[in-house]
Amino acid sequence: MNDEMTDFEKQLSKAMERVDAPENFAERVMQRAEVENFAATSHVRKSGHGAPKWWELRSWQWMTSPWAGGLVAAMLVAGVFLTGEHVHREHERQVQVQQATQQFETATQITDRALQRAREKMRRAGVDVDQ
Repeated sequence: MNDEMTDFEKQLSKAMERVDAPENFAERVMQRAEVENFAATSHVRKSGHGAPKWWELRSWQWMTSPWAGGLVAAMLVAGVFLTGEHVHREHERQVQVQQATQQFETATQITDRALQRAREKMRRAGVDVDQ
């Protein structure tokens, strides 16, 4: 097994040996990148082929497209719907808070009356409750 690992390690070492790049490799890569970049950007702008990317549009150009009106309408409908939903939920929350406050006040009043009655009964029985 030790010999097998040694063979494997030798194969791995040979596969990972440093290999020098061909002559002028970096220059060719950079030239190709420049050519491809130029072709990609000039193709859309000069020849008119292909749709421009969103980052190539000016801020006002999207409004002249045929779908702009539908987009604006959809955004308005979504905004109205979401605002209405938010207002409705906020109203429901306020109603729940008011109900909880009213229930708390009622419970406090009932407790106060019960404590007052208990104090009166204790006073009548002769217990000093004002300490």
